[in-house]
Amino acid sequence: MPKPLKTEEITQPDQNLLSQAAIKCLKKWPKEFKDLILTNPSELHGRNYVTEEVEQASKITATAINVSSGIDGASIFPLLLYSFKDMGPVGLLFAFTLAVAQTKFTNSMGKAVATRKPGNRVWSTLGTVSMLGMNTIMSGTSLVAPELSLNQTHLAELKAIEQADEQEQKVNRIQPDLRAANEAEAECKRLQKKLETYPEGSVQRVDLFLQAYGDYDDQKRDWRQVLQAGKERVPFCHLFPLLKEDALKVSQAAKSDWENKKAQIVQSASYVAGIKQVMPALYEQHFDSNGQLISGTEATRLAIQSTTSKLMTGNWNGLGFSLFFFATSVITSAGACTLAIAHSFRQDIQMSFDESLQIKLDEFLEDV
Repeated sequence: MPKPLKTEEITQPDQNLLSQAAIKCLKKWPKEFKDLILTNPSELHGRNYVTEEVEQASKITATAINVSSGIDGASIFPLLLYSFKDMGPVGLLFAFTLAVAQTKFTNSMGKAVATRKPGNRVWSTLGTVSMLGMNTIMSGTSLVAPELSLNQTHLAELKAIEQADEQEQKVNRIQPDLRAANEAEAECKRLQKKLETYPEGSVQRVDLFLQAYGDYDDQKRDWRQVLQAGKERVPFCHLFPLLKEDALKVSQAAKSDWENKKAQIVQSASYVAGIKQVMPALYEQHFDSNGQLISGTEATRLAIQSTTSKLMTGNWNGLGFSLFFFATSVITSAGACTLAIAHSFRQDIQMSFDESLQIKLDEFLEDV
């Protein structure tokens, strides 16, 4: 009787087939992904009239569209990545998906523009508007992308300066709590008015005077020391100046404390380092252990703010690579749009979509 086959002997061929299928899939995936995203030259002309010039023109136009959308995709990806940074790995996937979708959309609009022909001119016009609009937006983001990707230390410093300014504004908004002092002052004035209604030496006047000022012999007493035992022991007209002075001291102490901290921050190597030293709790809310911003949304906002500020003030040196990237994006976008429009008006490209040529060719072949 033959021995039964081992499990390993049964499953090994299946495992080999699975591995081969996986390798084949991995090899095909880059090409399929590229074909899904990029514009194929063969999509930019018809099948009815295909010459070497038609194919060459389609290759050049497709290359221009793909390069332009690729640069725009590279510019928008950092903004999306930092905007969704707080979402962790999901944010990375989301940013990549949106960047790829934007690239695909721009390429599709480029195809719609380049394949303009009778019967789809409205569709092609809408594609032209969409392509121009998307390229304009993407060229704008190309100014911000280098600032966001390459200038994180500067953005962290801007955030630290903002935090210092906010702290100063909070301290300046601190007002002394004068409620108790105002109540005591109001009572003092009420007693003073009431004193005027009684003659000198009357029992009522003496009683009111004691409430307002205390005993005649105690007028030069150190009421500050008495206040320590309880404010109810201090006559109202001596009490309210003391309470007001204490309230002012509290607000002044807060401002004085901030001035000392501010001096330490300014004297530090950077505002980030100063805030880490002086206000560690605030530092941990906004910065990581390397002094970089924790929030990607904040980094994106500050990058836009920094770029706009440099543009408004004419700080061209500060923009540096951003201007180069922006110029590259504008030139490639303008070239792709112009080339796609010009491509659609080529006579040989229009002929390639002309169905009547195919009909005439079929009739000619039938006669032959």
